[in-house]
Amino acid sequence: MRWCSVLFENATMMDRAVSLDDALGRLARNMALYAGVDSCIVLVRSHDQFKPAASYGVEVPGIDHITLTGRAAGAVEKKEPSVACAGDVGLPQTDKYRHTAFLCVPLVSHGKSVGLAVLFTAGKRLEFPPSALHILAMMAMQGAHVIDDFYYKEELRKRSDELRRVYEIQRRITQSMDLEEATESIVENTPYITRLQYCMIYLLDPHKRNIVSIKAPAVVEKKFGKLKFSLDELVASRIAMEERKPLFIEDAPGYPNISQRIVKMLGFKSAIVLPLIARDRVLGVMWLYTTDGKVKFDDNDRRSAIALSDQAAIVIDNARIFKELEESYEKLKDLDKTKMEFFTLISHELRNPLAVIKGYTELLYDGTLGPINDKQKDKLRRIRENVDKLADMVGKMSDISSLESKRYPVVKTPASLSDMVRELIDTMGFLFKNKHITLEMDMPPSLPLVEVDRNKMEQVILNLLNNALKYTPEGGKVTIRAEDRDSDILVSVHDTGIGIPKKDLDKIFSGFYHAGYKLSYEYKGPGLGLAISRKIIESHGGRIWAESEEGKGSTFFFTIPKYTEGAMAINSTAEAR
Repeated sequence: MRWCSVLFENATMMDRAVSLDDALGRLARNMALYAGVDSCIVLVRSHDQFKPAASYGVEVPGIDHITLTGRAAGAVEKKEPSVACAGDVGLPQTDKYRHTAFLCVPLVSHGKSVGLAVLFTAGKRLEFPPSALHILAMMAMQGAHVIDDFYYKEELRKRSDELRRVYEIQRRITQSMDLEEATESIVENTPYITRLQYCMIYLLDPHKRNIVSIKAPAVVEKKFGKLKFSLDELVASRIAMEERKPLFIEDAPGYPNISQRIVKMLGFKSAIVLPLIARDRVLGVMWLYTTDGKVKFDDNDRRSAIALSDQAAIVIDNARIFKELEESYEKLKDLDKTKMEFFTLISHELRNPLAVIKGYTELLYDGTLGPINDKQKDKLRRIRENVDKLADMVGKMSDISSLESKRYPVVKTPASLSDMVRELIDTMGFLFKNKHITLEMDMPPSLPLVEVDRNKMEQVILNLLNNALKYTPEGGKVTIRAEDRDSDILVSVHDTGIGIPKKDLDKIFSGFYHAGYKLSYEYKGPGLGLAISRKIIESHGGRIWAESEEGKGSTFFFTIPKYTEGAMAINSTAEAR
């Protein structure tokens, strides 16, 4: 059972290693000692070549790669030990090695040769029994598993780092609409996510048939500035954008469909040309390239490159959308400004003529300018009522204009909301009774004072009660409530009226809007009351909104700040009265 202890000791020693080189060095020593030879060199596979990784009893040859031939190559291919000569393992045919037999033991893992252990004693042709070859093959297999495990962990670390950097790019994209910052993150992280050094991002100008660089490595921007190329010259980029698929160019100088002027100018050795596509629209192109040496692309390179181009496309598209939104917002601001200027002009120009019309109508109605009959008096009454409506509309337009231009003074003082609502109900109660609508007030007696501009707050409550009166049919009910919350007072006005379509709820506070109000012509006004109310509530640091369903009534809510300093003393005085 000696072979068990040999294999156990070999595995244990490699497990204690601090690095792959250390583990392979221990493997070389263990295999040489077991085989009874002076030297052992361990080669690790890199594509079709082998790189000296560790040795025992001899210095590792000072070369980067060894190309195996003859029986050494046969041992790797057949995955079984074989005796070779110096030339087969890449060593010089000197007198020292001329009569030396080199035992080549492949390091096999999962049916693949990942390395080769070369055992020898210089100047001797040693022979090995089958049992020894079997143990050596088992030891080599243990070494192969160590190599596999190392590469697995290295690949895992690389993928983890790649994901971290991709996440960082995505974070910058989601947190910032700044095109410069986001594209810079992509360019900076390219060497860490792919095996290519450089990244250049270009925007397409379809009308001029050219591309213009928006981000490139600092060394490129310093040397060339912003680059612009015609698509007539950029065959590879044109193909990538037209066919909407990336081109992987391993030999850029020898590739027929690439501009050799640009290859020489930027020093391309290998390159990936990727179209930037977002929402089925080609926005530009991305170049990933290296100047150090040619790269043989694998699936990881393809996946990483496509992920980068997808991120770049999102960045550019988001920036374009954000710019369009900013431009649209500025246009809306200009339109809103024009609307407010129109309100100001109209309210100013109509105020005096309306006052004159109203004055003469009153004189005619009262008979001051001469006697009139009942029919004429009825007509004058209608004129007077409509002049009042028009004057009310002009006044509200003036209020809206003042609110929007921030020239609307708000003077806040402590006030009792309960007293305010009670006075308004006393004033308006007969209107609800005439229409057979029940009007109720539901407010707790301990409701704290509020800090408001009393006149303007009464205007808000009056507007909401007027709306409820207008759009609640006979026999309905209107209730005004208040709720004491942590930092404010929540006020609600609920009616059992005709309701508002849900799709219109976000429009009713914009002004000049009637949401499903179809009872009669007399209810049609300018639609400015809720718009004014919204501005007043917002000027107090609160908010206003509505909940409704057609045919089931509406509830309007608004919040106002509580008055806290000295509230108890003021409240006590109010209750004493």
